[in-house]
Amino acid sequence: MCPKDRTALERPDAGDDPLIGEVLAGSFCVTGLIGEGAMGKVYEAEHTRLPRRFAIKVMHEELVRFPEALARVEREGQAIARVASDNVIDVIDVVRLEDGRPCLVTELLEGDELGALLDKKGKLPLNEAISIARQVCRGLAAAHAVGVLHRDLKPTNLFLAKRGESKPVAKILDFGVAKMSDGAQLTLTGMVLGTPAYMAPEQARGDKDVDERADVYSLGAVLYHMLTGSPPFVADDPAVLLTRVMGEDPPSPRTIDRSIPEPIDKLVMRALARSRNARPRTVADFELDLAMVDPEEIERAELAARPDVAPVRPAPAVRERDTVIDAPTTASASPAPRNNGLATAFVVLGIAATLLLVGVESFASPRSRASPNELGAMWSAGLVVGVGVAMFLMRGRKG
Repeated sequence: MCPKDRTALERPDAGDDPLIGEVLAGSFCVTGLIGEGAMGKVYEAEHTRLPRRFAIKVMHEELVRFPEALARVEREGQAIARVASDNVIDVIDVVRLEDGRPCLVTELLEGDELGALLDKKGKLPLNEAISIARQVCRGLAAAHAVGVLHRDLKPTNLFLAKRGESKPVAKILDFGVAKMSDGAQLTLTGMVLGTPAYMAPEQARGDKDVDERADVYSLGAVLYHMLTGSPPFVADDPAVLLTRVMGEDPPSPRTIDRSIPEPIDKLVMRALARSRNARPRTVADFELDLAMVDPEEIERAELAARPDVAPVRPAPAVRERDTVIDAPTTASASPAPRNNGLATAFVVLGIAATLLLVGVESFASPRSRASPNELGAMWSAGLVVGVGVAMFLMRGRKG
């Protein structure tokens, strides 16, 4: 019934999915399928009394016979509910179907899943990749602050939510294999959980004392993928992949793309250190390291990567004997300022000498005083001497 006028509402066409059209917990009417994964499906739902839409995560029906799987959904809701961060998806409720399956009700996000975006683009611009990584750092820091480790960070578990004209907001999804600090365990010691391509070596070994530095490693692997277009290790066989994660260091990002600034390269490789003691101690430290990167270095790298910008090449050098000298940039280079100054000095000296002679002559006795014609000759001689010396110096400079 419509909550406003109490008229009968028609359910959407269910098709082959019996959940579409169902009203869960008396509040959430399932209107369509958003996506499907190995563990379950995600539906879109409308609230029956409020003008809001939500996403509902429902596990596959065949998993009902596994009590630990049912408990994991409940735990995921509890884990997300603990975290207060704009960079972590918001959980609304945990409800159950008639067959007992728990359903996780969350905010409905609009935008792009990072994994799908990377599949389409290959890699992201440097500034965009760093912005996403820093936002994920903030979301992970909020989770770690309340004792929640994600343990399965990867591009398909990150979402870039669009909000009007502002920049997308990175959201961390799927805390299904999260570990909480309250002592409860849903996995056996030595059990490997996570995605091998983004998994920390200690997770691959099944260590029981995995801490937040495992999430630092996974974020480093995601940033590596965003910058280079592929994860640090690639192999078709998961066992081979896990072996490489535990025993090898990946090639540095700069060996794949030389436009990646060296400071970023070092930060990524530090996050991917096999020894967790060599990584940033916390995700907050990792974000601070990313924030400290010189923005001019990033700008230079992005300009170098643009095909429409010609690279700036230094002027060629001329090697004479054993000394490297910068070659002049043009054939009509100006004379050195020092020789110009000398030429000017000699002109002034010639004029000054002439004036001195004229002055002395002015005080001479009438008998010995020069005639006007003789004074003009003195002026001319001084000018000729000064200009002649200047021209001689300038010709010597050109030669």
